[in-house]
Amino acid sequence: MIVKMEPDELITLRVQYLLDSDPLSASTAFPIPVRAPTYAFATTMPLSTQLATILRLLNAPQSIDDAAIQVYKDGDFGAYLDLESSLAEQSEEIEGLQASRKNSLVIRTQLSVRVHAIIEKLLSSEGSDLRRALFSLKQVFQEDKDLVHAFVALGGLNCLVRVGNCADQNYQNYILRALGQVMLYVDGMNGVMKHQPTMEWLYSLIASNYRSVVKTALKLLLVFVEYAETNCYVLVSAIHAVDAAQGTLPWANIMRLLKDYDNADAELVIYATSLINKTLAGLTDQDSFYDESDLLEQQGMETVIQRYMSKPGTDLDLLDQLQLYEAVLKFEDGESDGQRLPQNSMRKTQRYRPGAGTTERRKSRRHSTDNSPAPLTKVLPTQVLRMTPTQATVDEDDSSGSTNSTEFSNGIFQEKKPRDGAGVTPGLRRRRERAERHKSFLKEQEEAAANGIFAARELRESYDLEDKEMLMQLKRDHTVKDLTQKLCNLPTSPTQEPGSRAIVGDMSGLISKAKEGLAKSKSKGEISRSSSVDQELKKAEPKKSENELHWEELVRNMTRPLNLCDLDFTDLHSDDEKDVLAPRGLGAGIPPPPPPLGGGMVMPPPCLMPPPMFSYAGYGASSLTNSVNSSLNGSINGELANGNNTIKKNKKTVKLFWKEVREDMIPQVIGKTIWDELPSANVDTQKLEHLFESRAKDLMTKKQQELNKSKEIIVLDHKRSNAINIAMTKLPPPRAIKAAILKMDATVVTREGIDKLLNMLPTDEERGKIQEAQLSNPELPLGSAEQFLLTLASITELGARLKLWAFRLDFDNCEKEIAEPLMDLKQGIEILRHNRTFRSILATLLSVGIFLNGAPVKGFQIEYLAKVPEVKDTVHKHSLLHHLCHMVMESNSDTTDLYSEIGPITRASKADFADLAHNLTQLESECKASWDRLKLIAKHDCAPPLKQKLVDFLADCAERIISLQTVHRRVMNRYRKFLLWLGMPQHSVAESRPNEFCRTLSEFALEYRTTRERVQQQLEKKANHRERNKTRGKLIIDMVKFKTKEDVADAELKQLLGTPSPDQTDGTLTWRRRRAEQLRSPIARQSEEQFTDGDDEILESLVKTATKASGTRTTPRERKRTRHADRKSLRRTLKNGLTEEEKQHVAALIQTY
Repeated sequence: MIVKMEPDELITLRVQYLLDSDPLSASTAFPIPVRAPTYAFATTMPLSTQLATILRLLNAPQSIDDAAIQVYKDGDFGAYLDLESSLAEQSEEIEGLQASRKNSLVIRTQLSVRVHAIIEKLLSSEGSDLRRALFSLKQVFQEDKDLVHAFVALGGLNCLVRVGNCADQNYQNYILRALGQVMLYVDGMNGVMKHQPTMEWLYSLIASNYRSVVKTALKLLLVFVEYAETNCYVLVSAIHAVDAAQGTLPWANIMRLLKDYDNADAELVIYATSLINKTLAGLTDQDSFYDESDLLEQQGMETVIQRYMSKPGTDLDLLDQLQLYEAVLKFEDGESDGQRLPQNSMRKTQRYRPGAGTTERRKSRRHSTDNSPAPLTKVLPTQVLRMTPTQATVDEDDSSGSTNSTEFSNGIFQEKKPRDGAGVTPGLRRRRERAERHKSFLKEQEEAAANGIFAARELRESYDLEDKEMLMQLKRDHTVKDLTQKLCNLPTSPTQEPGSRAIVGDMSGLISKAKEGLAKSKSKGEISRSSSVDQELKKAEPKKSENELHWEELVRNMTRPLNLCDLDFTDLHSDDEKDVLAPRGLGAGIPPPPPPLGGGMVMPPPCLMPPPMFSYAGYGASSLTNSVNSSLNGSINGELANGNNTIKKNKKTVKLFWKEVREDMIPQVIGKTIWDELPSANVDTQKLEHLFESRAKDLMTKKQQELNKSKEIIVLDHKRSNAINIAMTKLPPPRAIKAAILKMDATVVTREGIDKLLNMLPTDEERGKIQEAQLSNPELPLGSAEQFLLTLASITELGARLKLWAFRLDFDNCEKEIAEPLMDLKQGIEILRHNRTFRSILATLLSVGIFLNGAPVKGFQIEYLAKVPEVKDTVHKHSLLHHLCHMVMESNSDTTDLYSEIGPITRASKADFADLAHNLTQLESECKASWDRLKLIAKHDCAPPLKQKLVDFLADCAERIISLQTVHRRVMNRYRKFLLWLGMPQHSVAESRPNEFCRTLSEFALEYRTTRERVQQQLEKKANHRERNKTRGKLIIDMVKFKTKEDVADAELKQLLGTPSPDQTDGTLTWRRRRAEQLRSPIARQSEEQFTDGDDEILESLVKTATKASGTRTTPRERKRTRHADRKSLRRTLKNGLTEEEKQHVAALIQTY
């Protein structure tokens, strides 16, 4: 939804802060200062940009990284504001905040920071500090309802369980009190339902020796299973996990409590039996019911029931629960003899039985045999289905698009005739006149070029092999004098083939001059001097070395597949050898015209012929308009005024200063461009018109912003000697270096060591001085530097060996550094060609720009993507990229963030392709030089195996370098084709650098991903906020299930009388204000405890409601049927006995074990 608010509007609100950095410490719960100061908020700026000023104004203790803003209204704390959004985008949250002087925005510590502070204090405190922290934890949850949700979400339950497992009974009581407060909130209960360790800990507390701990644990478990039937499966799973870890049967803790006849507490026994009945009642399938009831029967549940029912003075509530268990078991076994279940039973029908159509059925353990209940020696593991209640989500229509006007209908422009001269300015009129002149000029060029272009095309098709050989020779000798000499040998017979005449005649400027020179030479007798001219040309030609000739031969005979560094370039075919920027009017193989003499400009032909490679046929004004209209089909609704290609708008909008992709600048060889293949994109023109309305005030701001980095022989000088001694510390001993260099052993001397040796090569002068000094003083040792240089000097062709060795070690890395960027560029081009997200972005941006600029265009230059984040709307100050993300996500939900899909483009943007080409040339030069170095080394003491390895290595290197050159040439040609496909002008393609182009796309994609994630986070925050408002501060006692008949009747009476019930009161009321309305449940008898808090009374009333309340089901419930035919409870199975067929079946099963 768009909040229509002036961009520079300010709203003045009162601000305060709260000392809550340590939630467990005794601090005031009221905002300070009491007299709240005011602050003028900018409505369209994110709150995060204004937070620092507010902190300084209040002198608040919170740091800017930990601060949050919460609404304080009518004495109660409301929602937390999103710091990344502006107040205009959260106007619903601050509505009515200025109505009272007591309302304010309160600076608070973020919920996550407070939760981590609580967890850290609980885990690090001991003794009295831990006791005080645990004691105040319940009060903290009671006063701050938002903290419960954050505490559950950030692992607070794990902390409570961890502390509770190691604490004594007093600390456990405090933890249970806090956990009960958490479970009173819907958010807290949902968190507990998803956290099985909490249920396991509560069940394990039933085995405690302290009555208060056991009682509170049973209460919380009763409330838990009463909240939702699926919670029964969660509890059963927790029971099985705890008892399996202890090596006992499931339900052992509860059965131990029930069997403690001498010390049995009537209240605890009632709670335990109620928990059993509630849990079994929540199991919807018969298998789960029988699995759990059989485990109880196996541990003597029948004996326990008989003991308590035969005991005089047994509590009536306990008798009701025991009779309920018996009645449900008989009813499930089908032996109830038509008797109805007690009123306090939740289930009135048999459970679902898989395979109910069979004649046999499963029964309980008690009723399956005549034997008395006895413990089994082995219990098969039971898989317990763990379910969590599904939370319904409400789909809300967040569409912010406004209704379409008469100009906007079904996504297309409806043509209307605007008023004559409407919106036509003198500048616009001049631009239209220039456009008309340009169109007429193009038509003239088309008519003049038609015959010549088609003739050139026919000539290219009629070339034969002999013509091609002659043209190759013409390409080599392309000066006027050369052609003059060559034309001397051309046949002059009138029977000459027409094809050759056409070819020579086609070379309009060059060959005509050659013929003129030939005619002059014949008339003046210059033909006799042709031989001398040939000799001069031969002298002028540079003589090629043996290596050059050998290299050319290798290039001609190259058949190696294009696989480099485990990278596959074999998809680069001979078609990629064609240079799309080369002139094509003269045909393949014909050289371009000679460059102008003296650096002057070439004069255009008199007939104003267009460049031969362009075909303007069909590219007139009508075709351009048709192309634009086809690209706009279904993308924008608007009006074209008087055929002048302008879109009628009610407001003046921000312009996008991009470079238009012109139809006449696209070569014919490219065919269709990406702009011809883009999908249609629908944009809300009214929304764009509102968001990007041009405002004079904003223009002035931008202008202001524009107005507003012992003795030795020492021969070497001190500096040289120190440098050598320092380098020697990183090298092996001099005695080992010579052998390593001769063997080229990289395990002894590393690549870094080779560089150090190359920098320390001894000169002839140094070697001579050292040798003379050694001869003059044979009794004195040489200095370390001098001895080292003398050792190096003893190695023949040291420089050639080191350089060849370095080339051998560097070649793989150099090849990889060249091949990987080429592969990235090639893959990136293919990805962009077929990327759906890229096309959707371009289509949407094109539609937006056409509307904002008010004139349809075919496309825009890709370089404009770098400016998209800089364009901002004049309402919320959001960038155009922000709105672009919204539009793309709404129209194409299956699009991605683009950046993660164009990894090759990002990597290619970091490579310098100019350096790459230079390195490829250097690699070729080094390979050629290495041949000479190998020849020098072979003259000396080079081992034959090493020599053969070097020969094979250099031969392989030559082939790999040639493959690299082929790959480089073809990839670059493919890249240029891609740029032309994107609509880039040909002159720009020649100047374009791949790394700069890739950097533009990569940076835009990164900006797009960042903005898209921010948009997704905002949408998620709004959705979470809506979901939080459904359960925020809502108590589980508001659920109908926890209301007694008296409460229901009282609510109906109040509704009839028109009196608002407590359920309809504001959910933000404090606990003490709601206590009187919430504590009205009837109880059978008074509890033995004295309550100190109204919330304990609420919890107690819920427990007793769960214990005494009659079932909510009026009709029997049908459970899922068992998979074992007619299964019955364990008690029925034991009493009724087994048939002969069943005994044989059991005996067969026993034999299998």
